[in-house]
Amino acid sequence: MSLLLKNANYAIGNKELLFNISITGEPGKLITIVGPNGAGKSTALKLMSGDLLPTEGSIFINKKNINAYEAIELARLRSVLPQHTSPAFELKVWELVRLGRAPFDDSESQRIEYVHEALQSVDALHLADRDLLTLSGGEKQRVFLAKALAQIFIKNPDEKKQKYLLLDEPTASLDLKQSHAVMEILRRTADSGIGVILVIHDLAAAKRYGDTVFILKNGRLTHSGDSKDVLTFENIAESFDIDSETAQAFLTLN
Repeated sequence: MSLLLKNANYAIGNKELLFNISITGEPGKLITIVGPNGAGKSTALKLMSGDLLPTEGSIFINKKNINAYEAIELARLRSVLPQHTSPAFELKVWELVRLGRAPFDDSESQRIEYVHEALQSVDALHLADRDLLTLSGGEKQRVFLAKALAQIFIKNPDEKKQKYLLLDEPTASLDLKQSHAVMEILRRTADSGIGVILVIHDLAAAKRYGDTVFILKNGRLTHSGDSKDVLTFENIAESFDIDSETAQAFLTLN
């Protein structure tokens, strides 16, 4: 089983954004996508989620072309946390997280259990009855992560190997402590058998928590492989057009 973006190009009009990109997400692995601004990271993630379709190439989820899935089938296999999230109307925290179970035929008691588990996993159970609009930026980020987690929670260990969590900059609005708390959650999620794929700017976190990294630059894949092998000072300097000393600072202090 895997989530595979294969030989994908993506263009808007005459503007090519991605060129022959292949990225694989696997159950039980934490995959990071890194690169400078404008490299095509978010576009690649949107292709992998099915929110966009490639101009050329294909996307497979568990060996089946993404186009062959009904929308509700896709929602039961993968959950997406975009970079920018904001509630369209007032909700309690528990009501938002409960929406993550909308694609499933849960009983009410099962929904309550999943909501409780999701909020507990992000250390936000104490926020359950708060109005979303009263939360800080960091609190909102954790709550939206809980919603995404609730959508892929499953009790059957074998079924976890068919689920994927895709996230675009999940630590962007968080301080250092909160960022690493979120990365720990994502690491545990991957270790439970779910495939986790995320776009991230924090290179140190990608190296520390990730299994495999894909580096994009100008819409092309420049490096991929084991995070600790690929995220070297030399590769970072080359990919971000910076000198090696600056690359070392980013990787050490980021």
